[in-house]
Amino acid sequence: MAVSRSQSRLMLAASVFAVVVVGIVVAVGVIPEVLASSAPGIDPEDAVPAFRIAVVLHLLVAVVLAFNAMWSSGRGRTSTWALVVTGVVVLLFGFTLADAALAFLEAGSSVRTVTALLFSCVAADILAGALAISAAFLRPKRTEEDLTSASSGTGRGRLT
Repeated sequence: MAVSRSQSRLMLAASVFAVVVVGIVVAVGVIPEVLASSAPGIDPEDAVPAFRIAVVLHLLVAVVLAFNAMWSSGRGRTSTWALVVTGVVVLLFGFTLADAALAFLEAGSSVRTVTALLFSCVAADILAGALAISAAFLRPKRTEEDLTSASSGTGRGRLT
């Protein structure tokens, strides 16, 4: 079952949106709460740099997904593998945020907000990863016209 190009781009746009939202939520919601936290067993000096790295990585993945959504004209080998790998990376980001959420869950009730935000981010990462992987395989196959326009340099579809 294939979906139209516009539907696959919509799936990728939703994936980009979810990944960007996770980056923003971690940057604006989680990091300040962790810095202000005085929960026993939580060391902000260890946690905050990891969250900052997570924000940067989420934004980089969003750029890769957006690039693929804009420039890929169909289901080619390179673009499919790029989406699958990117989707798996987003799922792995979700698992790492789940680990952090479980750590904050064990820290007690003083960091409930951080725990709730992190579990929400995990759900968004899982959704974004699933959408990216689904879009990789549900996009329409490239037509002969797409291949000739991409090879001649006249078409938008440069990823194969």
